[in-house]
Amino acid sequence: MRTFLSISIISILVLSGLGAVALSDEKNEINIKETIIFSQPRIIEQEKYITIESSEATSEIMSGGKPLIPTFTKVYTLPFGSKVKNVQVTFSETLKQKISKPILPAPEPQIVSTVYSSSYTSQMDESIYSDIKIYPEKRFSYTTGAGLSDETHVIYLSVRVNLIQYVPSENIIYYSNSAMIDVTYSPPERSIHYPNEYDLLIITPAEFTTQLQELVDYKNNNNIATKMVTLEEIPNTGADQQESIKYYIKYAIENWGITYLILVGSGLPEQEKFPVRYAWIPSGNYEDNFPSDLYYADIYDGNGNFSTWDKDGDGKYAEFYGSNNDMPVVDMYPDVYLGKLPCNTALEVQTMVKKIIYYHEHNKMLNNILQMGGDTFPGDDEEINEGEYCNQAVLSNLPGYSTTQLWASNGKLTKENIANGIKNNVDLVDFSGHGSHLSWATHATNDDQVWIPPKTVISPYTGFLYVDIDLYNVNNAYKYPVVVFNACSCNKYTSSDDCIGWKILKKPNGGSIATFAASGIGYGSPGSYETQRLWGWAEVHIFKEIYQNKILGKVWGNVITGYINTFRSDDWDDADYKTVLELSMFGDPTVAIQNGKDPKSISVNKPIINNILGKLADDFPILQKLLKLFSRIY
Repeated sequence: MRTFLSISIISILVLSGLGAVALSDEKNEINIKETIIFSQPRIIEQEKYITIESSEATSEIMSGGKPLIPTFTKVYTLPFGSKVKNVQVTFSETLKQKISKPILPAPEPQIVSTVYSSSYTSQMDESIYSDIKIYPEKRFSYTTGAGLSDETHVIYLSVRVNLIQYVPSENIIYYSNSAMIDVTYSPPERSIHYPNEYDLLIITPAEFTTQLQELVDYKNNNNIATKMVTLEEIPNTGADQQESIKYYIKYAIENWGITYLILVGSGLPEQEKFPVRYAWIPSGNYEDNFPSDLYYADIYDGNGNFSTWDKDGDGKYAEFYGSNNDMPVVDMYPDVYLGKLPCNTALEVQTMVKKIIYYHEHNKMLNNILQMGGDTFPGDDEEINEGEYCNQAVLSNLPGYSTTQLWASNGKLTKENIANGIKNNVDLVDFSGHGSHLSWATHATNDDQVWIPPKTVISPYTGFLYVDIDLYNVNNAYKYPVVVFNACSCNKYTSSDDCIGWKILKKPNGGSIATFAASGIGYGSPGSYETQRLWGWAEVHIFKEIYQNKILGKVWGNVITGYINTFRSDDWDDADYKTVLELSMFGDPTVAIQNGKDPKSISVNKPIINNILGKLADDFPILQKLLKLFSRIY
């Protein structure tokens, strides 16, 4: 207990805060008290509105159409099995200040689809503001959940403090200079430790075991203790096959100590190789549900119990009920680091096994990234090309990296350039725009009627489609990048057995080593708010985690955990909820984005020739035919 208290005291000291830990009078209870000092809110005047900033703010309340309010979130990591007894926040004297204009309203979440469109307005909805007496009503809130912190099972306690309250009818804000957070919790009577027999569990249909055995043997010979189990071996212990699999994963955690999980098998309806769990969060009339592999990773709820995802037992999982007081009982924090391989055939399994082993043996890091972006939401007041803005934010988290940026604004966003850019030996590929299960595209600057990349003779479709991966012969055989799509549905493997996220991953002699993307309709925000929440935030943080943590499963788990810890509160809405449940990773979660055991010398001659031809073709259109012919041959 003394060791635990010492660690706790160190961990709760934060910038501009004072902390203390003590045993309470109640048996086996621990009390944490921490004072946070806040600077005076900064009021920034715009033409119609004001915005409010604070040096201590960690995010903003972004509930569509309601005032943008800065917030501060403190996350406590408690021992697994802890029970939070009480959370209280006591504020210093409440101060009052008159403001000259209404506070800027938060933008409505916009879908990032190449198939469906949505419209938005940056104008204040008078009816919303007139109905608000004070916003937000609560000065603080908190949530708890069970998850992983660097492979260790923990309980997360996230306390959010709203830095101001706003009265629209009087244009008055209230704030305080400090707040004391007071937390009481009971640690488990004894530390919970699981065996350390296996690191990785692979669950697969029996028909793929022969091809997967090579990967199992390779992992076991390279210090990743791995066990393979077939679907046919899993006992029927749940309400359906999906729940039985989830109970088996729980058994594997508690009896073998697994931390990583690979699910193998496609999910096309009526042809499922691996049972799909659908999350029932609709996006207008576009989509009633979507596949959520997170179901198989979210094993425990905040009390350490089995997380069923079906609050009312109606067979519709992860439903969103529309208000925080009636939130679904879905913890969402991953309790294993999960990767999906939606293989349709034994040949696809064999291809993935060969690529994973080759990457571990021979990958060479070159510190290069390829980035695609344009004007995701034309017409925003700031006149920002959101995709390009996201690309820049990604690059700022990759010190030492060189970039090739194919943008709407520089005229380089073509299908040939995308294909040649991937072939030009990059570590990472960053798509930021719109998508579907078969395509990615974006808009020309300030023109929502124009989609790019444009049509070409080779591929007569606007946008970069899964068919282009073959048509342009993306055969980067010696260098497989991680690909990230900030877009709708690129990993929606239930809409096609060849969705673009899987197509680029499974390609023999080329493509990616992993693909991060949405498995359903995704959301973004216009202007500079694109990187502050929803899929723009996820895009930036996926690359940030890749740079810092390397291991793909941890990248996936940390981004989901970070999103929940940062944003889940009273203003959490269906777009936030869906962003978390649809964030999927195709690939092996134990793969590390670093040099292989024996990095291979990589020839870049042909891609360099492609780039030279591309630059010449800008000035000499006759060379376009030569470039297209060369791309098709190579």
